[in-house]
Amino acid sequence: MIAQLAKLMNRAVGSKHFLLIGSLAVTTLGALLRFGNLANPHNLIFDETYYVKDAWTLGQTGTEKDWPANFDPSFEGGNFTDYTARGSYVVHPPLGKWVIYLGMWLFGADSSFGWRFSVALLGTLAIPLIIGTAKILLRSNKFAVLAGGFLAVEGHSIVMSRTSVLDGVLAFFVLLGFFFVVVDQSRLPSPDRMISFRPWLLLAAIAFGAAAATKWSGLYFLAAFGLFTLLSDLMHKTQHGGRIWSAYLQAGANALTMILASVSIYIVSWSGWILTDGGWGRTAKPTWWESLWEYHLNAYRFHTGLGSDHPYQANAWQWLVSARPTAFFFEKYDDCSLLDHCTVAITAVPNMAIWIGGVIAAFWASFRFLKLQDRTAGLIATGFLAGWAPWLVYLERTTFQFYTVVFSAFLVLALCYALQRYLKRGYTLRLVEKRTRAITGFIVLTMLLTVYFASIWMGLEVPNWVWQMQMWFPFWV
Repeated sequence: MIAQLAKLMNRAVGSKHFLLIGSLAVTTLGALLRFGNLANPHNLIFDETYYVKDAWTLGQTGTEKDWPANFDPSFEGGNFTDYTARGSYVVHPPLGKWVIYLGMWLFGADSSFGWRFSVALLGTLAIPLIIGTAKILLRSNKFAVLAGGFLAVEGHSIVMSRTSVLDGVLAFFVLLGFFFVVVDQSRLPSPDRMISFRPWLLLAAIAFGAAAATKWSGLYFLAAFGLFTLLSDLMHKTQHGGRIWSAYLQAGANALTMILASVSIYIVSWSGWILTDGGWGRTAKPTWWESLWEYHLNAYRFHTGLGSDHPYQANAWQWLVSARPTAFFFEKYDDCSLLDHCTVAITAVPNMAIWIGGVIAAFWASFRFLKLQDRTAGLIATGFLAGWAPWLVYLERTTFQFYTVVFSAFLVLALCYALQRYLKRGYTLRLVEKRTRAITGFIVLTMLLTVYFASIWMGLEVPNWVWQMQMWFPFWV
């Protein structure tokens, strides 16, 4: 059966319209997994209690406002006006909440579909975005569509696209910035040129600035890819006889471009707080920039001192094996729409085949870059390490598995690159066919796992025994 599927796939890949048709197919699949049953549950789940309510007051007043204690049931029931006049102390920048507000503005604050619409839209748009990125990076229609397919059915990406928290927004802006970096690296200027304006790096800086304006961890990607472009320019000029010192001039120009662009976007995202006087700490100092700096010092102290225990906390080492996936929602019901008794759960369990394969491939890409100076491996490894390695410094801090959604796309790209290299090393036609069957079997496995885990990714009603089967390990419960 796998052999027959492999033959069908090879035939489809040979079609001149494969890239378009394949991209539409996997994007449609991803959209169904992200938008299907999106309005359920009609509850503020996990950190939606902060971001949805903050987004609403941000859109109504320009700044986040405090709500009365234990207000979630009232908000869910349709009370959207009883927020206080007091500014709310929040520790993340505003842009992600502005994105969330867009869906609420379109569909109303009473719509749980509206709460999650914008994040689901960005999660869906990430699929054609990764296809375009992989097309340039891997120079293969087949593996570009495969990257889109893997992201479409990756569990973290699905759950974080269906939950109105900031990490799904962050992941989109990071992937967008990476796309622009990849385009820049595919169009490096002549090594003889002393200095060049790099418009794609400017766009990358804007995207990474938007990521940082969603969560500060977006800065890791700005710094990591800024450093990567320096190393890449040095390699480019060394390999083609250019002047090494001009690479440092180029690095200075790149740094100036990227810093100015990203900082500008970041400050603009605070416009509501700057232009009004009702935000928390807005009038703490004589000028808005002094008040904003003081605000950031407070937020930094909060982030670095965050150490309260949480039943679903997981550190960066645990992320690699999905040791403690985050449960966003769990309820048992006696009266369900289709069943007499049912369980509804939402848990950010990854598609384990893609996840474990992707982690192995990401480390392989890192070693390949160090050993061979492979630019493709280096780009992918930089994205993975920028999203994962900084958190090794904060192993004692309260962190969660769902933070990994920001580098899920890089695991997908690493996996596709590793599979591409694996296929290319088939020196005989017979070996190529054997490896094609192996890759086809792996794809089938990912689809079976998608069916297996779909209910806890989408919050679907199932008998309790189904949910118990999905919890593979005691430490997942």
